Amino acid sequence: MRATFFVIGYLAEANPDLVRQELRLRMTVGNHSYNHSQVPPFAQLPPQLLSDEIALGEQVLSQLSAQPRLFRPPGGSTAPRLVRAAAALGQQVVLWSVDPADWRPGSSAKEITKRVLSAVRPGSIVILHDGGGDRSATLAALPAIVRASGGAVLHLVALTADLRTAQGATGNP
Repeated sequence: MRATFFVIGYLAEANPDLVRQELRLRMTVGNHSYNHSQVPPFAQLPPQLLSDEIALGEQVLSQLSAQPRLFRPPGGSTAPRLVRAAAALGQQVVLWSVDPADWRPGSSAKEITKRVLSAVRPGSIVILHDGGGDRSATLAALPAIVRASGGAVLHLVALTADLRTAQGATGNP
């Protein structure tokens, strides 16, 4: 099974072996900025800072042998100038279509699973978090999500720079 991890630059610096392990397992590693700035919303950062955040995140990941071609802005904050800034650095902005709010304190594995499975459809992009607090409920939810998604209709795949295709796709939608 493959997945896509959008990695924050300063956390990649602090945990390089984790990024290397994702790459060894043939996961897609995307850029999630260097600092994960959210105040002001990421897309409202001054133009040079916006470009620097994207470029620094890419630089750190490149030093770890990742070649990020996908960028997910913190908080999903986007605007045309952010899309242009990412494109100028060879990265495509990717958001999500299913947010089970696993980041919300007190979310249980059962709630996260239910939120994903009630909203996911072929072509959905599900956002799950591995940082920013206690993620034990997210980890506990994954086996049920994977089991339920492994049927004939839905297949878990990693994103690629060409979003019309995906690594690990079986030919089904």
